[in-house]
Amino acid sequence: MTPEILALIILVICIILFITQPIPNAATACLGCALYALTGVCSVDKAFSGFSNSIVILVFGMMVVGIAVMDTGVAELVGGWVAKISGGSERLFIFLAGTASAVLSAFLSNTSVIAVFLPIIESTAEAHPKMTRKNMTLPVTMGAMFGGVCTLVGSTPQLTADGILNEMTGFEIGMFDLLLPGLILTAIYMVYALTVGHWIGNKVWGKDNPNEHVPMEDMKETQIAVDKRKLITMLVIFVLIIVLFIGDWIPVAMTAAVAAILCLITGCTDQQTIIKEMDWSVLFILAGCLGIAAGLTSSGAGELLADILVGILPAKVAPMALFAAFVAATMVISNFITNSTAVVITLPIAIAICVAEGFNPVAYTLGIVYAANLTFSTPLANAQTAMTLVAGYKFSDYFKYTVLLAVSVFIGILVAVPMFFPLT
Repeated sequence: MTPEILALIILVICIILFITQPIPNAATACLGCALYALTGVCSVDKAFSGFSNSIVILVFGMMVVGIAVMDTGVAELVGGWVAKISGGSERLFIFLAGTASAVLSAFLSNTSVIAVFLPIIESTAEAHPKMTRKNMTLPVTMGAMFGGVCTLVGSTPQLTADGILNEMTGFEIGMFDLLLPGLILTAIYMVYALTVGHWIGNKVWGKDNPNEHVPMEDMKETQIAVDKRKLITMLVIFVLIIVLFIGDWIPVAMTAAVAAILCLITGCTDQQTIIKEMDWSVLFILAGCLGIAAGLTSSGAGELLADILVGILPAKVAPMALFAAFVAATMVISNFITNSTAVVITLPIAIAICVAEGFNPVAYTLGIVYAANLTFSTPLANAQTAMTLVAGYKFSDYFKYTVLLAVSVFIGILVAVPMFFPLT
């Protein structure tokens, strides 16, 4: 049996285990990595590469910051302020935070923006008993992902695609070529998140808040006295994090690590508290998922999947049918491997067909870029989606919550891209 087929079989087994949960998801993620290594699908280093991935370091660092934010009272301060602005309305919070994350992500790293918002969402959920982290985390995170497709520098896949397009055809993607279709897709996301998505979320994970809030009227009686020095110190550290993320002077993972160390050095939190409150299962799930994705890529399973999907097409196909096929194929593939890798797999094939058939390669490139970026039906889809595991979502929650949005995005891409970039 070839490594590609074996990798796909192991992937299917892991997905079944993730959905049925006969063992903890953290164990399933690690099992997938171990099976890849034991069966020779890829090397041990590649299979477990997720455990040394900078994204894991980033999430760990920001989780430490989140613990410190809670310990110093900043959570109560920020959460109370945001909750007051939103009036206790999850929809208003999603609109405000989702819009802000989309705007920032158009020019900044999606991962950095999400890393900033995760502690804010946590503190808001802790401060207001009617607002739940599950109802807010995924929608706000997706805002960053949609904003990230509105400019050339918004995320990595379009830069990868631009390089492939230029090398194969001489064409380039302009800085704001992605903006107008991206705004349409962002509007689709926002409408979904505030209406159907919010209703589906309550059905999928329920309305009950798992945060175990203290009733607002009893808050003063149970409050621990806030150390103003630590509170101010934590605010300074948090502002420093944002400045470093925006300035991009050092890697985002290094920023998170430095921030975590500063929280310890300044006494904003301590080692015992971190060990006790850290959600270690999330880190293992995240690292395992990244390792599974790396194994799929290195084994050639992702390319095999793309070839199967493309091979279904007839020799002669209408431009829109071909466009729809590549968008669909990229969306499917991107749910299991990194979005940049999905672009590398599908785009060269699409451009080659475009050149042969006289189609517009720029339009197909943009469609594939949107499809690769805007997939979130599994936590394997990308690091940004995997980061939302901190909210406690189950593997199946992602598909249940996003399946209608995925269909809407698919239709939106088919409509929006040809509006501004003809397929022929």
